Amino acid sequence: MRIGVISDIHGNRFALESVLRDLDDIGIDRLICLGDIVGYGPDPAACLDLVFERDPIVVVGNHEEALLDPIVATRFREAAREAIDWTRRRLRLERPDLVQRLAEQPGMEYIGAAVMCVHDSPIPGGVRYLIDGSDAAHAFRGVDVPICLVGHTHLPVAFQLVQGDEREPADVLVHRPPTATTISIGASDRWIINPGAVGQPRDGDARASFMTMDLASGRASWHRVAYDVGAAQRRALSMGLPPRTAQRLALGA
Repeated sequence: MRIGVISDIHGNRFALESVLRDLDDIGIDRLICLGDIVGYGPDPAACLDLVFERDPIVVVGNHEEALLDPIVATRFREAAREAIDWTRRRLRLERPDLVQRLAEQPGMEYIGAAVMCVHDSPIPGGVRYLIDGSDAAHAFRGVDVPICLVGHTHLPVAFQLVQGDEREPADVLVHRPPTATTISIGASDRWIINPGAVGQPRDGDARASFMTMDLASGRASWHRVAYDVGAAQRRALSMGLPPRTAQRLALGA
């Protein structure tokens, strides 16, 4: 099975459309979306429609949680809170069907006995930002299948738990693009893999980031695709969203 993995679209229709075109050219059997389809960006309804029409596996992200529960949004920083409040008002008025559909999505999903999908951490209430090997070492305690897919940090990375023995304990290896763009996900180890962000990358590369995985061959690859960042910025500003949410698109930060 060849899987496309996307995350953190954040209402950026321009980036999502470019990613979906690339996935169509590559050819996949199933799409996985790791949450945060909404938030920050100006086109939440269009992005939700584009994702849901592909019959994907979807887990909710923290921005969906904040959309559904305004109390969650109070913990956001100012620009993020303003953007999700704007998104909530807009969707509730224009597309309540999408709000209801988001409310029906799980926080965790499995693909057989091989892959678990979450937005931020496999441990509820655990470290939510898996940035480095020490964060991942803790998170691996909640991984009960070979591969755990996460988003949330907007950073493409793979953490590999290399199994040890009584003499040498398990070790976490870190793989990041561009040093690694394709990895072999061997069944003897466990993995936590982040595809990076479609709509708001934060690794210094403004291009949209996503992954493909081939479970049969045991290979996973990161991909980057350019999109019209200027158009996305103008769209966000014209809709009255906080300028910071548009400015950072060009920086990949």
